[in-house]
Amino acid sequence: MVGEGEKGSLLAHMREPRNRVVQVRRFGSPDGLEVVDAPLPTAGRGEVRVRVLAASVQYTDVLIRRHLYPQTAAHRPPFVPGI
Repeated sequence: MVGEGEKGSLLAHMREPRNRVVQVRRFGSPDGLEVVDAPLPTAGRGEVRVRVLAASVQYTDVLIRRHLYPQTAAHRPPFVPGI
């Protein structure tokens, strides 16, 4: 059961904009992936922020996770993969 004070902060948290991302905690198997909350990016001058409702995992993401993709070989965990 949630108390009144907790209920208010829970509702406020639910209204806050959130950015859920999958990050690579360690290279290798899918066990090295983790879903985390991250700050929403801000749009700079001449840019827009786009709301993403769905995303997919491509073979390139698998190669990045396994540390086999040359263009991201310099990345060190934790980081958010994607091209």
